[in-house]
Amino acid sequence: MRLSICLAALAATAALAACVPVDTRPHPILTDRGNRVQPTGNPGEFEVLTRPGDAGAQLWCAAGEYAESQTDARPSDRIYLVHPRGPSASHPGRKSAIFTVRPDAELLAQARALPDQIVLGVSRVGSNWTRIHAQQVCRPLFNLPD
Repeated sequence: MRLSICLAALAATAALAACVPVDTRPHPILTDRGNRVQPTGNPGEFEVLTRPGDAGAQLWCAAGEYAESQTDARPSDRIYLVHPRGPSASHPGRKSAIFTVRPDAELLAQARALPDQIVLGVSRVGSNWTRIHAQQVCRPLFNLPD
């Protein structure tokens, strides 16, 4: 008798949980290295806020982390720089760069026009990395002992 009551309660809980809507929209995150990343409102587009001392590698790292956790980007999908590092529109007094995993035709054309070279900077619109490569710059090249 007790088992059937427990099973009935478990089934009722599962049925109620299935009715609760799950918000699958991208939301802001704080990356492992402390960068705040938030959606801009355009599909697949997000803003990476800089921290003091950040170089391009830290921003690409944050973009890769966000693309993995908040978009449907696969490891081989590319992340594109939409707006170079500059004043943030959403956080006055801060700097940021804007990236996307859903480039439009104009951005793709700008990316194709760039020279073939590997650059970690965030100053040229259209610069792009695969999601997995962006995440690889999160790792140190050498693990030096303390």
